[in-house]
Amino acid sequence: MHRLEAPAPRPGGRDDDAKFVLPASRIVKERTEGRTITPSLIEVDRRAAAPHPGPQLKSEYFDVLRVDVITFAASVEMDPDRLAAMLAGDLSIDVDASLRIARALQLSAERLMRMQLRHDFANLRRNASFERVGVLVDRNPQPFPEHFLRGQLGYSDDSFGEASLFFQEAVNRRISGDRYAGLHALWRGDRLRIYGDEQTVIWTGPILNDLDGRILLPFVRASEWQAWFAEAYRADLAFGADHAAFFERMESSDGV
Repeated sequence: MHRLEAPAPRPGGRDDDAKFVLPASRIVKERTEGRTITPSLIEVDRRAAAPHPGPQLKSEYFDVLRVDVITFAASVEMDPDRLAAMLAGDLSIDVDASLRIARALQLSAERLMRMQLRHDFANLRRNASFERVGVLVDRNPQPFPEHFLRGQLGYSDDSFGEASLFFQEAVNRRISGDRYAGLHALWRGDRLRIYGDEQTVIWTGPILNDLDGRILLPFVRASEWQAWFAEAYRADLAFGADHAAFFERMESSDGV
């Protein structure tokens, strides 16, 4: 389990005593229904060299089975020159070729394509032109909703055994005789306003999810906004429509 370690304190940040332990009740249900998953905390060098799968196919299957390229290409209805270039590592194996080759050799076409994509991505990421592409800039900022909760960002390990990012509401009230924790999962469609100090807003925007369902804050590098959670920056949270409806149901069931 990789833990998100808080970097050196930054203006507006809090110490370790601002971190919280998530209760295994409301926040877990809220988080589950909102399908909120935290960002991956594992650093990976995505530009590291990855081998082209063609030479491996050539040495481990074609050479071992003593199958020549022309014969194989005819059997799978491929152009022999294209197949030879793929096996030499000079041409990327596309989806069509991966399906034909995998079917003939009883391999996984998906696995073959993952190997090829790793190779292609690693090569392209070393291209200097990609280094000039930055995070999308918010050129049309939207006004923050009038109704919102005041509090701060939070980070903890939850009952699922993984790191969790959440919002700690600044409250002092009770629900059904128990002190209200004021911990909220972050749902897609919620909006955050984050402060670098008591008055300076450093980021405002919507909560999104990446393609794996993990929390994503647009318009800023992940390394920056993850640190905001680790350091418990002060923030305001405005519920999106789905989150607001869920919270109303929860408060009703709690007898508020």
